[in-house]
Amino acid sequence: MYRVLHRKPTCPGVLFFARYDGRSRNGRLYIVLFALTATLFAFPGGADDTAVRARIVFEQYRDMVVTVRAVVGISYGGSEHESEQEANATLLDADGLAVLALSAIDPMQLMQTYRSEMDDVTSRIVSLRVILSDGTEKPAEVVLRDRHLDLAFIRITETPETPLPHVTFDAIGRPDMFDEVVCIMQYGRVARRAHAGFVERIEMIVERPRLFYAIGDHRSRDMVCSPAFTLDGAFVGVGVMRLTGGGDDMGRDDMIVIIVPAEQIGDLIEQVPPRE
Repeated sequence: MYRVLHRKPTCPGVLFFARYDGRSRNGRLYIVLFALTATLFAFPGGADDTAVRARIVFEQYRDMVVTVRAVVGISYGGSEHESEQEANATLLDADGLAVLALSAIDPMQLMQTYRSEMDDVTSRIVSLRVILSDGTEKPAEVVLRDRHLDLAFIRITETPETPLPHVTFDAIGRPDMFDEVVCIMQYGRVARRAHAGFVERIEMIVERPRLFYAIGDHRSRDMVCSPAFTLDGAFVGVGVMRLTGGGDDMGRDDMIVIIVPAEQIGDLIEQVPPRE
């Protein structure tokens, strides 16, 4: 026969029972421990709760992350070399406006901001195309640059036939230290343009002269051009590059990946010229 010893144990989900064995002369008392773990019953707030919430955010925003294919020409010493590269961008309105890191499509723009000795090296965008979630490609153009924030706003040159899915600024996320954020990215052709996501914690917050966030360095490469959201689905910002040094011998500590807050992105949208 079993008897409950503790109905409200100090460890949640655990009940202690006592069993008396009358077959022995003196009797023996057995303590049986039943652990009803949160994992088995999927109690809210458990470890799996983060995965569930992150999946909801991922499914909500994945199609708002697109791929940008850029052909960039770099001139040096009177000659120009062209190269093709791809980067992610986040759609900001139904008309095809998107934002990404400027350094991803025009790398020398960021370098020139910090290093005057690079003035003889220039880069230009030869062509720009946006690959939408359905695989169609649309020509695009840069409509606004911000070198200091390493942001480029691009827009599809053709008015979309149907409104495009896009993030809004109705809910802006302002994470605190060690809060978790969901980052979304899209791989290239080798992965059949599959979207991917990861969850990281905010490991740095810098408030002056401008607010920005940063996650762990081990995922910083994936953070460039990727949007970040809170587990509640609020838009936190977009990952960009930031140079902290200016010498000829640039090292690891001279370059970091940060998240530009959504508020600053929203302020810049007001400067984007309307479609003609």
